[in-house]
Amino acid sequence: MLLLHRYVGLVLAPLLVVIGLTGSVSVFRVELDRMLNPDLFITRHKDAQLPLSRIVAVIRSQHPDQSLIAVDYRPAPGGTIHAYLSPATDKSGRSRTDELFFDPSDAHELGGRVAEGCCLGRRVLIPFIYRVHYSLAAGPIGMWIIGITALVWSLDCLNGLLLTLPPVTPPWRRGFWSGWQKAWVITRPRSALRLFFDLHRAFGLWLWIILLGMAVSGVALALGPQVFQPVVRTFFPMAEPTPPVPRPGGAHPLNLDEAESRAYDYVVAHGVSARPAALLLSSAPDSAMFYLFSNDDSFPAGFGSPMITVNRETGAITQAEFPPHGRLGDLILQVQDPFHSGRLAGLVGRILVCLSGIATTLLSVTGVLIWQRKRRARAQAALKSTLRNTPPHRIARSASAQHSED
Repeated sequence: MLLLHRYVGLVLAPLLVVIGLTGSVSVFRVELDRMLNPDLFITRHKDAQLPLSRIVAVIRSQHPDQSLIAVDYRPAPGGTIHAYLSPATDKSGRSRTDELFFDPSDAHELGGRVAEGCCLGRRVLIPFIYRVHYSLAAGPIGMWIIGITALVWSLDCLNGLLLTLPPVTPPWRRGFWSGWQKAWVITRPRSALRLFFDLHRAFGLWLWIILLGMAVSGVALALGPQVFQPVVRTFFPMAEPTPPVPRPGGAHPLNLDEAESRAYDYVVAHGVSARPAALLLSSAPDSAMFYLFSNDDSFPAGFGSPMITVNRETGAITQAEFPPHGRLGDLILQVQDPFHSGRLAGLVGRILVCLSGIATTLLSVTGVLIWQRKRRARAQAALKSTLRNTPPHRIARSASAQHSED
């Protein structure tokens, strides 16, 4: 178990340092992005708000050759409208702007950037760091690497916990807890090796449940459809899909404003009073998914926002999610993103997740340092043993030969 923990840790350490540090930054990526790019995120028109259909019409008229994918159209006072277009390239092969920002008072364009731009310019720095966090900025292959890393890390968290337990005393004996208590504290260091060991073990124990949760949710977010969701659906009960809810009065095509009202009326009937702030569009079929029911573009704390999909051709509600809802399997799936982002516990949760990224880096670095110090100590011990067991005249002869070669 110790050898497995050691060498798994050595292999994962570089990736975990990158994932941990970029994750700590990504927790507050919206706030940091706003600080770096106030001209894109802040406007003087604090109370103006255009109808959704007007906003979408302006965006489409200004960018007719790119499809509108999503738009955060109801910003907080002083905020801006945030739209995503389909990726495209110009005649020279360069990526065109596909992430745009608009003033909510008249929908005039404030600026934009390439959503997957690289690398360290202030316009793209925070999105790039976030992309490194979830995919190493390497697309689907990077997401597989992150997902497999998170899966192995999850198993290694369990192995690491077992290694902290007293080796002999069973848990039901009195001496077990007093023996295990030593693993939770950082003693006065007698050497650098002892300090690294105490930091590694104590931080790992105090933050163990958070670190395990981050690892498991990392698998869920990186390899959800491929690995996590099939496993959950296999071993845990799931609720039956909600059947479509027809439009009262019969099927009828809806424009975007009518679709928004349809979604809002539906959530009000289920006890949610906030209006939607974001829209995801789909053309097959022609549907609109409304989310961020928070009256602005902020993410609600807890399990998150309802997500309501309206078929614009018929007016029917084709999908409705009100997290937390459903059976155990549904709850397991719904909690992964709020837990991983820290939004499950509001600002306190986000701070804890930010600190867990720093702790992951600390555990990775101290683990490597422990291995390095022990390896050096073993090498020195082996050298001393060799010298102790070698006759003096052979040592002198070897030293003389080495001196002659030099």
